[in-house]
Amino acid sequence: MRDSVHPTVLMVDFFTRYHRISGGVDVRSRKLADQLEDRTTDFLELEGAYISRVEHPGDIIASHTVSVLRKENVLVAVVAREEDGLTSGESYGSYLGPHFQTAFLIVSDFEVQGRLRLWGKRHLRSVLTSGKMFVTVQDGTMRYSGHPEVEFTGAIILVNRARVEAIWKDG
Repeated sequence: MRDSVHPTVLMVDFFTRYHRISGGVDVRSRKLADQLEDRTTDFLELEGAYISRVEHPGDIIASHTVSVLRKENVLVAVVAREEDGLTSGESYGSYLGPHFQTAFLIVSDFEVQGRLRLWGKRHLRSVLTSGKMFVTVQDGTMRYSGHPEVEFTGAIILVNRARVEAIWKDG
C-alpha cells in the first residue's frame, strides 16, 4: 500500500532542446525537486529511460536501462502529481505560504504557461535572478514552438531558471 502512495521510483518526463526523455528517478531518500536543486552534483540518474524527439513524442527512438542526465541541459521536468514536483520544504509548508502568479515563459523552443509558485513578495524579475535552480510552475501546459500542436501538461513543470529566455505575468 505504501508504494502506491509514496512511489520509490517516480516517472518523469525530462526535456532537452530536441528530446523528451521519460524515465524513473529513485525518490526513496530524496524528492525529485531536491535532487534537481542539489548543487553538489551536476547529474541525475534515470532508470528505464525512453527517448523520443519532441516533435514526435510518441515515437521512441531509443531506450536504456540506466541513463544519466546533465542537469544543466534539462530545460524542464514534468510530473503528473503536485506533491511529486515540490521540494521537501515546500511539501511540509512554511510560515509564509506560497502565492501564485499566472505566467507565460519562453524556454528555448518551448512555451510554458501556468501558475508560478512564489514565496514571499517576489517581483517577477527575481524569479530569473535568485532562488531555486528550477522554477515551479503548477497546472502547467508546455508547447513546442516549432509544432504548437505538440503539447505536454503536468501538475508541476519544473523549469530550469538559467534557460528561461523571457517571462510574462497575467494581470
